[in-house]
Amino acid sequence: MTTRKATPTYLLCFFIMFFLHNKNYAQVGIGTTDPKTALDINGALSLREGPNLILSNGNSNDILLNSTPYSFYRITGPTANFGVRRITSTANADGQLVTLVNFTDKKMTIRHNVGGTSNVKKIFCPSESDMVISGKYASITLQYNSTLSGWVVVNRNGIEEKPTIDSVTLESDYNLTSPGFSDIPGMSLTFIAQKSSMLVFLTGSGGSTDIASGIGDFRIRNTTTGTILGGTHEKLTTFDDVYGINPAWSISFSKLLTGLTVGASYTINAQALLDVTVLAGPSPALDINAATETSHHHLTLSVLP
Repeated sequence: MTTRKATPTYLLCFFIMFFLHNKNYAQVGIGTTDPKTALDINGALSLREGPNLILSNGNSNDILLNSTPYSFYRITGPTANFGVRRITSTANADGQLVTLVNFTDKKMTIRHNVGGTSNVKKIFCPSESDMVISGKYASITLQYNSTLSGWVVVNRNGIEEKPTIDSVTLESDYNLTSPGFSDIPGMSLTFIAQKSSMLVFLTGSGGSTDIASGIGDFRIRNTTTGTILGGTHEKLTTFDDVYGINPAWSISFSKLLTGLTVGASYTINAQALLDVTVLAGPSPALDINAATETSHHHLTLSVLP
């Protein structure tokens, strides 16, 4: 068996001093006597891993690298979707590289241009939009740029190229009898703002019980701010045949929800009221039989960038 001899310490020190002394005007080769660039390595380059970065849920994480920074970090900790808004840079380290690997099964959002202070620097994302890193082992490599005073993306994998659509659909039968607006059970939607303005949709169809003619109102409420986004004022259409009155209705409402903070969490919900004008029986109700009449009864609330 061949024993590999260790490089003498004095030779290693000589090499380091030579490199430091000549870095401004010489080219240094490792494994080659004919370097073509400032540092030319004929062989593999190994970058050791730093300690795990334990982050929290939500979108307010600042990544604080150790006083001795590394170029590779595993991200652990979150049990729900989370985000990264800033990273500490090494002072005056123009060109510093860092790779972040998501070791959770949650979505990691890289937030664009959230201002930092001191050495805690913001991140600049392509197209000036937040980037969602989806899936375990998905990664992103960033490089610090002193001119921008922030980090830019140089490599990525596991990116969700399409915008995320958040949606909730009524799953059970619902009968509205209230003459005032009330929350529709199961029709509350919590989402993370991907842009400062996002489009909200509410669509639905159904029928009614014991109503000959009337109006059903649907609206969307921003429960985070306590404000009403808007809604519909829909007339029931009835068809009277030998088997009785068969009412039907359908709605489609959309509006831009503005003034959002990118990365912040918001909750909206659907509300409805029954505005009856003519009764056909003792128990008037607006019906959305989403479980038993799935072919023509439904209600869906959606948000998309």
